[in-house]
Amino acid sequence: MSDAVLIPVAAVATGVVVIVVAIAVVLVVLLVTLSMRGRQRRGGKSRQDLADAHERAARAERDRDIAQEQARRSDPDS
Repeated sequence: MSDAVLIPVAAVATGVVVIVVAIAVVLVVLLVTLSMRGRQRRGGKSRQDLADAHERAARAERDRDIAQEQARRSDPDS
């Protein structure tokens, strides 16, 4: 083949490679973005669960303190 034919074929091949690589990059970015978004949703839920657990623990401590105080008041030995 002559050089005049090889140059356009090489240019087309290079263009195809560039397009395929660009599509691959877009797909990877999309996949990573969706993965992070899913992680964020699960993380938000677990943070809420953690806050609820802290609230329940604080309430349990208050209830325990109240019960101990009532027990001291009603204890005839005191």
